[in-house]
Amino acid sequence: MKYKNIPEMFFTQAQKYGDKAVQQYKKDGKWLNISWNQVKAIVEQVGLGLVELGLQQKDNVCLLSENRPEWAHADLGIISAGGVNVPIYATNTPQQVEYIINDAQAKFLFVSNKLQLDKVMKIRPNVPNLKKVIILDALDANPAPDFIITLDELKKMGKPEKDKKVLDSRYQAVQPDDIITIIYTSGTTGDPKGAMLTHKNILSNCEDIETYVPLNDTFVALSFLPLSHVFERTAGYYGMMFYGATIAYAESIDKIVDNMAEVRPLIMVSVPRVYEKMYARIIEGVESGSPSKKKIFYWAVATGKQTIPYRLAGKALPIGLSIKYALAKKLVFSKIKAILGGRLLFFVSGGAPLAKDLGEFFFAADVAIIEGYGLTETSPILTVNPYGKMKFGTAGKPIPNCEIKIAPDGEILARGPMIMKGYFKKPEATAEAIEKDGYFHTGDIGFLDNEGYLHITDRKKDLIVTAGGKNIAPQPIENSLKMNRYVEQVAMIGDKKPYCVALVVPKFEAIESYAKQNNISYKSRKELVNHPRIVELIQNAIDSINATLAKYETIKKIKILPNEFTQETGELTPTLKVKRRVIMEKYKDIIEELYAQ
Repeated sequence: MKYKNIPEMFFTQAQKYGDKAVQQYKKDGKWLNISWNQVKAIVEQVGLGLVELGLQQKDNVCLLSENRPEWAHADLGIISAGGVNVPIYATNTPQQVEYIINDAQAKFLFVSNKLQLDKVMKIRPNVPNLKKVIILDALDANPAPDFIITLDELKKMGKPEKDKKVLDSRYQAVQPDDIITIIYTSGTTGDPKGAMLTHKNILSNCEDIETYVPLNDTFVALSFLPLSHVFERTAGYYGMMFYGATIAYAESIDKIVDNMAEVRPLIMVSVPRVYEKMYARIIEGVESGSPSKKKIFYWAVATGKQTIPYRLAGKALPIGLSIKYALAKKLVFSKIKAILGGRLLFFVSGGAPLAKDLGEFFFAADVAIIEGYGLTETSPILTVNPYGKMKFGTAGKPIPNCEIKIAPDGEILARGPMIMKGYFKKPEATAEAIEKDGYFHTGDIGFLDNEGYLHITDRKKDLIVTAGGKNIAPQPIENSLKMNRYVEQVAMIGDKKPYCVALVVPKFEAIESYAKQNNISYKSRKELVNHPRIVELIQNAIDSINATLAKYETIKKIKILPNEFTQETGELTPTLKVKRRVIMEKYKDIIEELYAQ
């Protein structure tokens, strides 16, 4: 490998790029730059401050924060001092925070702000190993307890001009197989497990993705997925630094479109849920327009889709199609690209399968989405759709040094330098997940086609086996339904049942607009979703998908819900995937009614 560990990579790049911007953030309405040199100086102060506090090589340090430049400063400081970063999602409850701190036996904890600090104060008596809490924000005038210091105070403790050799010796002693991070899984079926990832795991991913994805130091990436998740950590943070790119931190998920217009990124790492929302917003805008506007838009999309086989094969478009596509780009697609900042080369998608129709739509509109596949335990990247040779509906080809094979029951197994060291303090779970020959059980079902592209049908644990013994993969059906302009989220149910049912969350903006246009009065969303016209609208979407399915796969009954599935209410993971078992428990009375009728 090019580097022995992540700190070596960072300090080498900082030396190379100096005053070039490596981070951007928005403050008081303006985007500000932080250079490589500035970040390097901060990291040295943080690392040496931790050494001064008593951090030992290989100590675990927790980091509880939303995305912000200081997340990276704390992380790089921890690992440069030889420590292990144990990230905690900012959305976690105090009880979840307590579990991770205790399980990781962390002596130190970084928190972002008072909101996160309050969580820690609630559990303070229950985390006896915790010696210091470092808050990234400034504290108010009230004196803080002795165990709390600010990031600025920590930085003052570190004196690079005096002790830089101490930090150099710390990070230079870190070996490729040493642990860089312990990332805890969501734990929906039991206590969370901490996946131990090494410097080699992540660096191998950073190096190997270059085969399929063009990356260089001119890139500006917009970052908004949680840095606590390995997908953003590797692809949107370490990977960007590895190639000398600039990382701009989005203000929030709600400000993504605004921030794209301001930052004008060349790349953005995201999950299918965000692309679904973008698509829905585009379609809603078109449908609310004039008949001529709608006609031009759908003509442009149809024209764009005609170009896909030629463009993916690297062939010139026939002259007639070339003229039509140039017109489609001018009239329609240029407006979509302008919304995305005007410079976007491609999106990167992961965390869940991307609907085939969604990939084709954006590529038709001259916006490529490069879909990949992986898990927390695989650092995360296993497969990537090669840029310019995407195969929509697939997760792409195995990256270099990754071996993929399919078990007799259809489960995808993977082996290579990206596979985790194991689960922290859980040797039995590790042995269950990783075979003696090094193959990791992904828990996903799929197959490799004759061109070597991986197709994922579903999560093994999510497969529905009906009372009649039929196997159904719900994700592809749910993804198809979400392409409907009136459907926001779907949870398909049917395991050990005589037939399948579904809980459907509508696109409220779309059905409220429909209600207004059709003089449907209502006093609440609950009343709206139960209105016969709205039920008919959603049922039509179900019927159109049912027509494409085998009889045993069809959705026989539905219930439209008046509220979205969210992280805060526990139904979604941090990468916005549905937690099927949580939903089944939360809505068990409704589900029982669907089967009792």
